[in-house]
Amino acid sequence: MEEADNAEEFHDALEELPPREPNSVLVDSIEDTRHAMNLFFNNQFEEAVAFMEPGANDSMYRALGFATTAFIQALMTCNDHDVEKAMNATKHASDVCEKYRKPNNLAGRLATFGSSNIEEDHFTDEQLHAELCYAEALLQRALLTFVQDENLISFLKGAIRIRSCYQSYKKCQQYLFAHSWQDEAVRSHFESGVKLGDGTFSLLISALPSRVLKLLEFAGFNGNREYGLRQLKSAALMHYTLRWPLSALVLLVWNLNFVYILGTGESDLRLSEKLILDMLSIYPESSLVLFFSGRYAEITGDFAKAIQLFQSSIDQQSEWRQFHHLCFWELIFCHSFLRNWRKAREYAENLYAENKWSRSTYAYLTACCLISEIEVLKQSNGDSAVDEALENVLQLMRQVPLLKVKLSGKSLPVEKFCVAKSNQFFAQNNSLFIPLYELLYFWNCYTCIGRNKSSVLSILEDIEQQYQRRKFVCAKGMSTDDHCLYLLLKAMCLKHLQSPFQAEQLLLEIVNKLNYPRLADVFCLNEAVFRKQDLKVNTYLAPNAYLELALLRLDSKKSDLAKNFVQKAKEFKGYLLESRVHFRLHSLEQRIEAL
Repeated sequence: MEEADNAEEFHDALEELPPREPNSVLVDSIEDTRHAMNLFFNNQFEEAVAFMEPGANDSMYRALGFATTAFIQALMTCNDHDVEKAMNATKHASDVCEKYRKPNNLAGRLATFGSSNIEEDHFTDEQLHAELCYAEALLQRALLTFVQDENLISFLKGAIRIRSCYQSYKKCQQYLFAHSWQDEAVRSHFESGVKLGDGTFSLLISALPSRVLKLLEFAGFNGNREYGLRQLKSAALMHYTLRWPLSALVLLVWNLNFVYILGTGESDLRLSEKLILDMLSIYPESSLVLFFSGRYAEITGDFAKAIQLFQSSIDQQSEWRQFHHLCFWELIFCHSFLRNWRKAREYAENLYAENKWSRSTYAYLTACCLISEIEVLKQSNGDSAVDEALENVLQLMRQVPLLKVKLSGKSLPVEKFCVAKSNQFFAQNNSLFIPLYELLYFWNCYTCIGRNKSSVLSILEDIEQQYQRRKFVCAKGMSTDDHCLYLLLKAMCLKHLQSPFQAEQLLLEIVNKLNYPRLADVFCLNEAVFRKQDLKVNTYLAPNAYLELALLRLDSKKSDLAKNFVQKAKEFKGYLLESRVHFRLHSLEQRIEAL
């Protein structure tokens, strides 16, 4: 193990400076990196790494290419070892790029002091590409910081540390048009890189909650979401350049993942479909592209197709088992949407057994799938199967607090949630009310479910049936926590049944002859808010109910009322998964301001 670790170490990047590369050599190094990217997207991951590594100590593009493969792997797996490896690789890449950057010594600064014309501060093509690669390596480190720790203050500290990254991109933006380029191909690769970095940085900053954004703006940062998306889209359409597939990936991650997990589900699905088709035309068997194809199918409500595509992604490669785990995660949700609890539980068990990112979360997720499966077992498999499943749930719930980990001295927010729910399980005589449907809410899955009529109807019916059973077995009545959870999740189903996909008569039949589902929806949320003082564990329900009320008001074009509910949601502090709510509130505020 020690020898393997030593093998991954780099030589000192600040050793004697290698000979400067003329443009022909610079173009060759860019083309080499394109070749490595093609290997990577064609599932030849180890070949891509092996191709880049030999020159990673003296070629800025090989160093950056090596770091980028490690970076993508870390983002896809969220594995601690992969993240740490990527952090080291990006640090090394920035050190290599530093050797090629224009010297920033005192004499150089004095020579250009007072100059208002940036053309007087001459750069070579190579120095500008070094500036770009340096900024890109720092940007990757910033993103990895967020993967390591969801805590906003930690991210803020990391963002301030990479202020030079932000300044480098601004410098590159200036010189893109002011510089006299010797080679048009070199310029095009530079342009796509500037748009990739500038767009990603702007998008990242714009997504942060208002309280963090104000601090970043004070430190000199600013971000505009629409500008960032335009920059990335432009770069993704430059198909002849090195960074177009990376730009497409950033847009796919944003539109198919980020805006659903930490936003309000407002994504550009038409653009996502085009990008996927473009990438499939070049990389038809890419496990990475097939994954996003599956995610697109999942979001648009075609869960059977999504399952097929995720399985195809898994089948295309075996080098990165950790990447399979990302597909397993989505397969858990897809099978849950279809109420195939056994298959969902099997994929959760695979994650629990193999993935080290958060075994506490996987233990709780597996237990939740089993709890849902038990309801089916009670009707068909007899007492022995039910007893065995219950014992497995008990064992998993006991493991949840024991498996909790800390990163940078802090617990993961999702693990805090799982531990709190595990404690609630034992406090309620070894029972939880619809815990898997609760988890689906926190991953904003009801937006996906709402695009599939049969699934949302089936889930609403199941929630109603479990609610009636819960009331029947609770001699002292349902707890406020359980009752308000029921109200919130029922409201989510009713909200999405208001789409044009649904027939009003069937809707009325399911919600017990309510005359107007939207009114029923608002009533459920209002009652959840009204009873917030009685909540013991599920204190998150009140701020989330205000958030959902704001979304409903925005849907009905009542932006002033939406603003009021947003402000009420912001008044709550210290509840589970609070940072996620603040991300969603910020996204909602931006939508309101855009009206």
